[in-house]
Amino acid sequence: MTEEQAKELLQKYLDQQANPEEQKIVEEWYATLQAKNIVLPADQKAEIGQQMFIQLKAAMYKEPKRIKVIKLQTFGKIAAAVLIVISMGLSVWKISNQTKPAGNQVTIITGVKEQKRITLSDGSVVLLGPAAKLCYPKAFASNNRQIELKEGEAFFDIAHQEKRPFTVHTASGIDIRVLGTSFKVKSYRASKQFEVAVVTGKVAVSNKNGKLGTLVKDEILTYDKSVGRAAIGKIKALAFVEFAFDGATLEQVINKLQYTYSIKILLNDVTLAKLKTTASFSSRQSPEEILDIICSLHHLKFNTSKNPKTFNIYR
Repeated sequence: MTEEQAKELLQKYLDQQANPEEQKIVEEWYATLQAKNIVLPADQKAEIGQQMFIQLKAAMYKEPKRIKVIKLQTFGKIAAAVLIVISMGLSVWKISNQTKPAGNQVTIITGVKEQKRITLSDGSVVLLGPAAKLCYPKAFASNNRQIELKEGEAFFDIAHQEKRPFTVHTASGIDIRVLGTSFKVKSYRASKQFEVAVVTGKVAVSNKNGKLGTLVKDEILTYDKSVGRAAIGKIKALAFVEFAFDGATLEQVINKLQYTYSIKILLNDVTLAKLKTTASFSSRQSPEEILDIICSLHHLKFNTSKNPKTFNIYR
């Protein structure tokens, strides 16, 4: 959110056009300002700026409701004071390029018209949408990978590491656990609905009450936070993921394909696992098409077993 947009919201407050949620945000931050008497260190200014922007963005998702009348003098006093805090926080926030490291943790916040591409320490990629907030460690632990999407939408392309599962925690209290896959999450505090859509691979979605569902390619889970109910449905592909192999072993290629398409690939000869492969593919291609290309490179053959999701590669 820009300074102009923040001013516009405060003007709504002055004109008595702000809905109750917007009023509450402005008044709470005025109370914070009074407590600090506008004497703030730079790091606190930055934090206030960040939190203010997130809450103002979230307020925009609320439907306007009838409001109670508050004296204009109060409106003016609060609006003028909070604008000072916004301006201070905005300047520090801009200087920090919307990135706030805290120890091992990094926090990224995007503007309302901004997107960011973030590469994590394990090689996983996050495409962070507008008005979003993501927290992640500079380096993951040796036995797990955990990040938190605090607000907004993000597309995740997760590097496959079987011994280090990847978990996305959200402010909605819902967790997404994967080993290696790509998916999209939509999680706004002010919205009643939470969504997870899988582009490739498989993810498990859960909350404090237990598992909500397991999703595979082209499936979406929608969770209604107001009633605590989840539904799973089919969708058209949201995006296509490119994956390339440069001298990778056939075993590594198979592992990637299995997690991308949620399939099983068997080798009838263990010595085939060491064959080297250099090629590029896209998730828009079917697994049969990719296997046909790979087998052609190595003069191999493949067929489908009784289970349509299981393939056999042989000489």
